[in-house]
Amino acid sequence: MKKNSLLQKLILWFSLIIYLTILGNQYFSWNLLGMNPLTLSMFGIFIGSLLMWLFIAIDWPSLLCLLGMALIPEIGFNTVLPLSFGNATFAFLLFTFLLTYSLEQTFFIKRVTAWALHSRWAQASSWKLLIAFYCVMLCLGSFISPTILFMIAYPIFEELAHQFGFDKGNRNAAIMIFTLYTTIAIGTAMTPINHVFAITAIGMYEAAFNASISYFQYMMIGIPTGVIIFIVLLIFLKYVWKLELAEVTSQRLESLKSIPKMSREEKWIVTVFAMVVAMWLLPELFMMILPNLSAFFKQVGIVFPPLMGVILLAVIRISGKPLLNINQAMKEGVYWPSLLLVAATLALGSMLADENVGIVALLNNGIAPIFTNLSGFVVVLIFVLWAGLQTNLSSNLVTVSVVSAVANALANSMDFSANSALIAVFIGFMSSMAMMTPPAMPYVAIAIGERWLTSRQALIFGLVILTVTILSCMLVGYPIGNGIL
Repeated sequence: MKKNSLLQKLILWFSLIIYLTILGNQYFSWNLLGMNPLTLSMFGIFIGSLLMWLFIAIDWPSLLCLLGMALIPEIGFNTVLPLSFGNATFAFLLFTFLLTYSLEQTFFIKRVTAWALHSRWAQASSWKLLIAFYCVMLCLGSFISPTILFMIAYPIFEELAHQFGFDKGNRNAAIMIFTLYTTIAIGTAMTPINHVFAITAIGMYEAAFNASISYFQYMMIGIPTGVIIFIVLLIFLKYVWKLELAEVTSQRLESLKSIPKMSREEKWIVTVFAMVVAMWLLPELFMMILPNLSAFFKQVGIVFPPLMGVILLAVIRISGKPLLNINQAMKEGVYWPSLLLVAATLALGSMLADENVGIVALLNNGIAPIFTNLSGFVVVLIFVLWAGLQTNLSSNLVTVSVVSAVANALANSMDFSANSALIAVFIGFMSSMAMMTPPAMPYVAIAIGERWLTSRQALIFGLVILTVTILSCMLVGYPIGNGIL
């Protein structure tokens, strides 16, 4: 603990010295390193922010990052604020958090889980019960926050483990919980719906290139890629890791028996949520049939559906109470540290990719010549490997921020041989596949901390699935993505 504290103090002081040095260079014309002061300032802010995000925190260092950029005369607050808090991606995430909070207050997630696990098919055998559990987690994970979904699924997993006779420390229990949180990670990777990692990667790409990646396009790549990973995971579960369920008798779960009937409030909330998802996806599906409707949704952008949903939930009242208490949702349903990091990375990524800043020219003279000799496939593979490894060793959102910023700046610096839009999709996808170490995601830390599996087991199992994920991205997602992006 003392070593970590000392390291954090050293990094804090080092980062602050970087900030003070670049500001001094900017205002007092020190001409350090013979570089353009603007270029040196942005490079210093990037390094200082990255160090603090990785080792200290993501909230106040994000604000410091915004302040540092705003104090640069060539940039200023009038440029930084629209790129960060005024960015459509920031607003989209805020309204989506509020919308999802209302759904999480209902019994909808448990209701769907109970329907799957208590079905006649699932009750036929222990293997079918377990597969039904993982399948419903995959589906729910495609539009529910991964950490929240895991916390809802965790008591169900514990009951299943005890029902199967598996205690903490048992290898079978370790395999089960690893498969649970990895399944949730796959569901998170498959769609950008309510998933901050994919949305941030897409937002940074759009800010850098003034081009869009639709939800439908992302899902056309993400869903087939994720389904293949999930199928391979289940194959490993039974035939490679050899989960032993032969002598287990399945039965109904107590934790899913006392679910009340669907209330009017829940029906309205689920309907509004489904309507918002439909507004994201259907216009692109019906482009040929309803071109005017598709054009309208493209014009209003991705913020309109969740904003409309939040307004409806706040206006509709049942028994004198709104379906969504915005004041309460802003306090309990919005993870502000993540939003602050998103705001900072959106602005930082845009400035790093701006040719006037000079980072693009720096990359063009340094790193770009290496990439010009590589095929597009290899370039994409490099970023897939980078994002996959970093997200399993550090924060997902930091991974998205760093890898996207470098990829976008690099793509702007030369005649890029790779599909930069596809790289953005894969960065979002790979950043969601965190399963190897406690820093990767809270659910890994909980599983290890509660002694359901060891750090070594998480690392070994995770490395196997990470390899499968990389192969699936390059062999399944890559050809699909090149065809639609």
